[in-house]
Amino acid sequence: MKKRILALMCVFALIITLIPNSLVKAEINQAAVDYLLLQTQDAWVTMALSAVGETNLDLSHLETVEGTLATDYQKAVLALVAAGEDPTTFGNIDYVQKIKTDYYSDNQIGDTSLLNDDMWGILALASAGENENSQIMQDAKNFLLNNQNQDGGWPYSVGGGSDTNDTAAAIMALLEVGLNESDTAIDDAIEYLKNQQNSDGGFPYTQGSDSDSGSDAWVISAIHKLGQDPISPDWQNNSNNAVDHLKSLQKGDGSFKWIATDDTSYTSMTAFAVIALAEKFHPITSLVINPSLHKLRIEGSSNLVCETETIGTTALDIVQNASMACNYTFEIQDTAFGPYLFSINGEDATGVSGWMYFVNNVSPPVGAADYTLQQGEEVLWYYGEWGWQPTRISVDKTYVDVGEEILILVEYHNGTDWAAFPEADIMVGVNSYTVDGNGQKTLTMNDAGSFDIYVENINYVRSNIHTVTVGSIDEEKIGLEVEIELLPQPDVSFEVTIKHFNYGQMNPGEQKEEEVSLINTGEIPIYVEGIVSGDDIFKDNIELNGKNWQDYYSTLSVSTKEEIDVRFTVPSQYDSQGVKTGDLTFWAVGAN
Repeated sequence: MKKRILALMCVFALIITLIPNSLVKAEINQAAVDYLLLQTQDAWVTMALSAVGETNLDLSHLETVEGTLATDYQKAVLALVAAGEDPTTFGNIDYVQKIKTDYYSDNQIGDTSLLNDDMWGILALASAGENENSQIMQDAKNFLLNNQNQDGGWPYSVGGGSDTNDTAAAIMALLEVGLNESDTAIDDAIEYLKNQQNSDGGFPYTQGSDSDSGSDAWVISAIHKLGQDPISPDWQNNSNNAVDHLKSLQKGDGSFKWIATDDTSYTSMTAFAVIALAEKFHPITSLVINPSLHKLRIEGSSNLVCETETIGTTALDIVQNASMACNYTFEIQDTAFGPYLFSINGEDATGVSGWMYFVNNVSPPVGAADYTLQQGEEVLWYYGEWGWQPTRISVDKTYVDVGEEILILVEYHNGTDWAAFPEADIMVGVNSYTVDGNGQKTLTMNDAGSFDIYVENINYVRSNIHTVTVGSIDEEKIGLEVEIELLPQPDVSFEVTIKHFNYGQMNPGEQKEEEVSLINTGEIPIYVEGIVSGDDIFKDNIELNGKNWQDYYSTLSVSTKEEIDVRFTVPSQYDSQGVKTGDLTFWAVGAN
């Protein structure tokens, strides 16, 4: 047990984040940055300055949210994450939870008559680490797809005419929830934008109006998020492009005006322009959240496989992450429906029996690989058939004298709450008993010893185990006294020399390498393995010292260091673009 705890503590503190950045640093006129630094800070200015690497920004304006619209909170989330802050804890309330609870209804985000709050809702939640397959993200995605206009564009509100700004925002949002350039909705949106481009290369808000800096900026950012080049012939009209047109609207003080005939400086247009000319898009960056510890119990067909605490982002991740601590083998297969837990300890799925899971004793409506765990959630895996219900057992005493009674209560989870389990079968050591109609059983413990008590019934998940110790203690005759001295225990401890890999922009067929050093800083030799989770491109294409990460292991003596080459390959046939994220976790236990 000590080894498990030490290993988990080490892993929790040593997550290496892999975030390839498809954003190429571009030349930015420093005058525009200097101009923004002198302006009153708002969410857009913060995003723009963060996008070009400015730090030590005054973020006091984000400590509270002024306004009551969903977009007010969405902008705050995007700005805080861009500046490297956590929007769940920075302000006076949890801004992310505010969006998810107060502004999510009727299968969409914000006002049911608006579309822009669904676009920015997706982008804000994505920046805060929301899984693209979560219910709120999928609902917002479907709401946008169902309200795309026939011309391929999107309007600000339901039923309105398309405009370039909201179409660009919709493209960026839909790319965050799994769509790509080849999807019909995105392809139609691209065609819409191209049809709006004016002969000066710039983009108007709506067709027929002057090209403006805001529209240029939003479209340029969307083009970059698509992985395309806004100055390429595909994005030109009359041999002119939007980047050159946007630059033509910059004034001598670094600010940007809205249109050529209006000489007014606009802070918001300058912020939009800085983001676009930096070849950035929304979200500017995403919050990397270290996965929290979760209780995990795995019940095989005939015995308990594992009961521990481990880290993990999804309900499937933690099965993989706990395997070394609980010493079991597992097999995950890729299927048409996604990753599938096929086997644990050689117990394979067959027929209608297989590995099923619960989160907080409820069966989620999505696959385990798509269920993102929230803080404090508990996971139960069992081998059996779909539809079985969890059970639990409790006893009123765990230490009793010979001849003393204990009261046992058996319950099952009905999908909503725990309820008494009448006539359930329980095991007390090697003996079987049946509880009464109220799920209770009173037993007289006549034999000394320790007895495991648990529920085991056909078509129900085996329960937790309670151990009851029975012994004769005469408090008047037996005095117990001991002096316990705690001896220092050897620590399992190691360090990594880098906490973040950025493979930059890569194309299919490319391969890049990064190097990390592992140093045993503890008092005993350690055994180390690596685990890769996150987007499939990482899980399938990371090698550690020339081996598939699943096959890598090493033993480090005290005070020794090992250099590990982390090689990442983008398959030549890979057809999904955009920013991909993952985690490389190193585990260590004391080497025997």
